[in-house]
Amino acid sequence: MRRSLSDFVPLLLGDGGLPEILDEIRAELSVGIAWRELDTGNVVCRGDPVFEERMLSFPLREIVRIYISYEVDVSGNVVGRLVLDRPKGLSGPPRERLEDSLSVLRLFYGQRLAESRLKTRYRNEFVQDLIYGRVYHEEEIRNRARAFHWKLEGDGVVCLVVSSEWEGADKEGANREKANGSASDEALLNGFNLIQSRVLAFFPKSIYARLPDSLIVLLSLQLPEDRGREARLRDFRGTLREVLESALHDARERCGMRFFASAGGWRSRPILAHQSYQEARQAQMILRSGISHQDFVFWEQLGGSRMIAILADMEPAREFCRETLAPLLQEARDGEELIHTLLCVEECGGDLGRAAKTLSLHYNTLRYRLRRIHEILDLAAHDGERRFNLSLALRIHRVMSRN
Repeated sequence: MRRSLSDFVPLLLGDGGLPEILDEIRAELSVGIAWRELDTGNVVCRGDPVFEERMLSFPLREIVRIYISYEVDVSGNVVGRLVLDRPKGLSGPPRERLEDSLSVLRLFYGQRLAESRLKTRYRNEFVQDLIYGRVYHEEEIRNRARAFHWKLEGDGVVCLVVSSEWEGADKEGANREKANGSASDEALLNGFNLIQSRVLAFFPKSIYARLPDSLIVLLSLQLPEDRGREARLRDFRGTLREVLESALHDARERCGMRFFASAGGWRSRPILAHQSYQEARQAQMILRSGISHQDFVFWEQLGGSRMIAILADMEPAREFCRETLAPLLQEARDGEELIHTLLCVEECGGDLGRAAKTLSLHYNTLRYRLRRIHEILDLAAHDGERRFNLSLALRIHRVMSRN
């Protein structure tokens, strides 16, 4: 006797999972079946041993060629394929029974998708509240963490991962990608997925959130109070660096997109996570500016560059930068080129030969540019204070212009 769609409702509303639903679908269609999930590749079979062995060993394209099968989509996204133990060319089950079976799978995965999205949204909101300092009581943190069975104990650090296109870098290239489709979005998603899976494999108790332009991971570590504290912290940092540098390299190779990672300073309580995040974000500014040539960096290891990042994040420092470099910036055609020249000379420690090679300029051309810069700025050879101001403004400008 044919079952109606309503007969499946208790399974969907109760504790029944996918295996129980597939048992009912097999009974409804009176034929062996297999279900193949698209995102995981997992296969669940309900049929004879030969059919099951083929489902587990044959590639999908071969299965589709041999057997009658149907794609199942939810909200326009294919979630899997239902395969019948019936060769192509033979008639399938009655259409009404088949439609009911496919509808049950759509409802089941639609329900799972909705639950997953709700959980992801709640998790992301919680992590964002932590890193943006929107949680004011530690009891609230503990209550919200219980929903995910998280134990926020010990010292913690925030790790931030972004891509080379974070906050609109290379806007022309980004617009070109948008015009051609969502290839860059897919590459970004795949890269974040790879990095996230690597980090969680080594640090499974980490708290994480996926935002559109970044991956945020909160790592915790129980640190002893005695002299073993520094050794434990050093080992942890070494492992984190090894994991992230390997993941960043592989993500770049597979996705054709460069990723950067930074870790803020350690904090003794979760409610202070926003301070570690702020440092991780400022460390990203240094990475993206090119002052540091690494793909991953700890905030504590940036030295004096930390001061540049902090200043570049403050409006008074930005105003100082604009005022100091105004005469050069007013050179409409060559302003940025002159500033870039000065930066290169600074980075080369005043070695004009090396700077000329880096800039692909003739040595005399570089000397001419420097004379012109000195004239525009009215810069005397022994004016130490103005030279210091210029050097500081150049570094702030570099971080600002790349972020």
